[in-house]
Amino acid sequence: MNRVTITDFTAEEDGVITQLSLFWTILFLAVGSLALDVSNGYRNRVVMQDAADAAALGAMYLSSDPLITKDEAKTRAAQLAHSNLASDDGTSVITKDDVTFGYYDATNHRFVTDYAEDLDLSPAVRVMAHRTTERANAAPTFFGKVIGQDGWQINTGAVAEAYQPACLTEGLAAKGVIDLQSGNSFASGFCLYAAQYVSLNQNNLFESGAIVSMPDTSKLDIPASGFKQNDGLQEALRTSFYKLRVIDRIPKIIESMRDGTGYLPAYITNKSPTVLTGTKLDTTDFEPGNLYVLNCNSSVTISVPNKVDDTVTTDPAVISEVAVIADCPVKFGNGVALENAIFANTSTDDRSFSAPQGLRIGRDDNCAPDGGAKLITMGGVSSAAKISFFGGQILAVKDVSFSAQAEGIEGVAIVSGGKIDGTSNSRFGHCDTGMEGNIEMSYFRLRM
Repeated sequence: MNRVTITDFTAEEDGVITQLSLFWTILFLAVGSLALDVSNGYRNRVVMQDAADAAALGAMYLSSDPLITKDEAKTRAAQLAHSNLASDDGTSVITKDDVTFGYYDATNHRFVTDYAEDLDLSPAVRVMAHRTTERANAAPTFFGKVIGQDGWQINTGAVAEAYQPACLTEGLAAKGVIDLQSGNSFASGFCLYAAQYVSLNQNNLFESGAIVSMPDTSKLDIPASGFKQNDGLQEALRTSFYKLRVIDRIPKIIESMRDGTGYLPAYITNKSPTVLTGTKLDTTDFEPGNLYVLNCNSSVTISVPNKVDDTVTTDPAVISEVAVIADCPVKFGNGVALENAIFANTSTDDRSFSAPQGLRIGRDDNCAPDGGAKLITMGGVSSAAKISFFGGQILAVKDVSFSAQAEGIEGVAIVSGGKIDGTSNSRFGHCDTGMEGNIEMSYFRLRM
């Protein structure tokens, strides 16, 4: 029997495959474990990002309700984040203190907490998400523990911004159709939005920067050769879709006004309702600073004092600094003007607000702040002739129809849950300023 020496053993090649297999097995296990750790880290980051996104959008949505405080919005946003985090330590990933309200600086693309007038700022919220050693919730590792990496340190966040689409700030917007006639001009910045389609006749002019939008621009209704007969229309076309949220909010807006809990401007100093009865009222029945409730069974007419007919007047009677809530159709007599006034109506009549001619909504002040007026109704609005808007807003669940003065539109926001049937030979001016008092529902988007 041959004797095997150490030299012989080291030179022996039998079993070398077993050694290599063991080496590669350990290597593959290490790489696989590391890959598992990395994958788990990225998975946690994705889940955290989704939770932060949801919490940021939720916080902005909640804070848009005037009846919800920012502190309550923070708490509920954190709870929303927890529901999107499946782990047991989810409550420490995003806490109430990780939700910060501030502003989004569109110029420098950043979130800031201090307001500065020289910057393009909009309300915003930032939500941060953390898995760290300090919070005792670092994302766990497997192979990493072997090399001293007990957990991944993951930090991420989201910023959500509240904004108002231009078409809802100043312009005409309808869930149904917008039907306008001929000879109108639309200033730069003015917007038409119809969830179904926009219908135009001919000889309308759209300045550069005017917008005509709908979900499907192929549904635009114009005569043959309509683009040639409507200068600037083709350039103004946009594809867009907005859920007109404020329409669904109208019942709650009116209820909040009645209760004195919201939507009443600062000029209403007496929030205890004053009840007015009868079918005929005049402008002197409404004193500044008051909230009025019209107790009417069928309809009520508001007229200029001592005016015996509907002939044109050059000296309008102004109803100013009042809020009025009615539950029946209201007719404005010729020569009535509304300035710093809100008229709301729970009537679902197609003509819950109407005027034979000459109604002025808002103060003719060359787009200056203040002086605007609003009609808010669960029904429809109809004006036969020569209505004018100067910082005027109409919110209606049903159709809105009007015939405007040729130079009588300089700042208008009409949102209809039905159809908007418009005018001919009018200029739709665009203010940009003077519309700050609009009742609006914010829209939200993630910025970074």
